[in-house]
Amino acid sequence: MPVKPNIITPSGHIRLINAADSGELANYYLRNRTHLSPWEPKRGSDFYQHQTMLNRILEAEGEFHADKQVKLGVFCQQSRYMIASIDFSQIVRGPLQACFVGYSIDAQHQGQGMMQEFMPPCLEYMFNQFNIHRVMATYTVANKRSAALLEQLGFEKEGYAKSYLNIAGVWEDHILAALINPSY
Repeated sequence: MPVKPNIITPSGHIRLINAADSGELANYYLRNRTHLSPWEPKRGSDFYQHQTMLNRILEAEGEFHADKQVKLGVFCQQSRYMIASIDFSQIVRGPLQACFVGYSIDAQHQGQGMMQEFMPPCLEYMFNQFNIHRVMATYTVANKRSAALLEQLGFEKEGYAKSYLNIAGVWEDHILAALINPSY
């Protein structure tokens, strides 16, 4: 079993989200509802409820122990205020040794370079602790910020998927990108 992440950066504390964070996770999604809506699936009002977040966290904890998911929160050093979410999901073993990464940042912190600070140690954690060979990411064609972030992190574009995911109620085309573990 990999060591649980406990990553400190100049702007945040990155760790697994746990049951005690359910209220803060609900607050994160509520205060960023408008900000995140163009990039995520349509969410019903029940998604933003404390119990829904607690259920998602408990599921993620089980998935972590089953070697299938790592759901990270980035918290301000001085408080429990959550400023970003980074999820490594759909971990596949065998000859693939891969996963997907998804992420978001609080609207108040967007455009400050924080994801460039937070993502590298998280990727390093996945490569070193989970022995992941390939981290894959997708983003809508219109999401220029994600395109720039992933390019700066060394992700390479690998394809174009038509009508790939239903985002904000519309089947959107996505760019497929991946980063290979540099130790391979």
